[in-house]
Amino acid sequence: MFWRQTEVTFLAKSYMEFRGVFEREADLLDYVNSMLEVIGNTPLLKLNRAGKNVPANVFVKLEHLNPSGSYKDRMALAMVEAAEKGLTWNGKKLKPGGIVCDASAGNTAPALAFVCAVKGHKAKLCTYRTMLRGQSTRLKITDAFGPDVCECRPPSDFLSEEVMNQLSEEEKDLAWIIAGKMHMYELEKNDPNTVWVDQIYNHSNTVGQMGMGREIHRQLRGKIDAWGCSIGSGGTFLGVALALKDLGVTPYTFGVVPAKSEVYMEMKGAEAKKGEFGPSQASKKLVRLMGLKKWETEESIAERLYKMGYPDKMFQVTTEDARNMANLLCREEGIYCGMSSGANVFAAFKVAEDMKPGQNVVTVIVDRRDRYLGEYPNDIYVV
Repeated sequence: MFWRQTEVTFLAKSYMEFRGVFEREADLLDYVNSMLEVIGNTPLLKLNRAGKNVPANVFVKLEHLNPSGSYKDRMALAMVEAAEKGLTWNGKKLKPGGIVCDASAGNTAPALAFVCAVKGHKAKLCTYRTMLRGQSTRLKITDAFGPDVCECRPPSDFLSEEVMNQLSEEEKDLAWIIAGKMHMYELEKNDPNTVWVDQIYNHSNTVGQMGMGREIHRQLRGKIDAWGCSIGSGGTFLGVALALKDLGVTPYTFGVVPAKSEVYMEMKGAEAKKGEFGPSQASKKLVRLMGLKKWETEESIAERLYKMGYPDKMFQVTTEDARNMANLLCREEGIYCGMSSGANVFAAFKVAEDMKPGQNVVTVIVDRRDRYLGEYPNDIYVV
């Protein structure tokens, strides 16, 4: 078969045009300018093997894939950027090269250290002596980003020996945390270049986590029948719930806390409905005794979510159940996650047991398990 000249010319022209388009597309490099751009847009995974025995679908947001290894990256970025704009509790503005401080024994410290390192801010991050279990891998991860890492001041710096002796053992443990917050309060008060971002009361925490809710809505096309997770500061739970509400979705909600955590949460039994749980008064008592004025005059994120009627149900999960579920997720789904993630999925399965086939339950994988290697195999569930 002989090609006519017009056909040959047409094919040659088409080839040259295709080659030109290909070469132009090859010139468009695919990269990011900052690790901060990698935060968020995490995958949503359906638990097909681990969730085979419950009727509803159970999905997990893989937040352990964020740059510093946890969902706290979203919060840390939002809080630091709010501080840069002066959107803080006292209007104090984080100046270039300024200092960000907070007290943390978990994922907040690595997340803040990471964000501050990328943005060029200094960070002073303190942890509680009572939570330094084994060789704290989280502190080593934090330290790698270059912040000033220190131990929080003890309760005895703020309470008399007589008052300390009158506290219950649970209150004494909580006193270390409140003392750490007092430490941060005084650091900010005494240094014009230091801003305490205070994740427990900082509503930019909630704003930062709303992005997760919008992503979940997009990934499931709005078909979310239940949402829940561990409630520490409450920022992730409330941020996702508010984002879904803004998009017209109001799922059944569930919260998760460690068993025997009455000093943080008062609730009737291991499972409690609305009206059967609420914030503990122990924290307010210690705040008043130590004189932490900021916390006396503001509303915490957790207090706000309770007032808004969240969650519909609260679960207490034991360390053993959280650890067993974390192990199951690793062995059956390939998710290398920590105890809070195990607790979240344990509670999600409880909710899924009472739902119908085709309904969707969503929770979150909060962090990677490698940050608990110093505690393994005795890692425990805390929030």
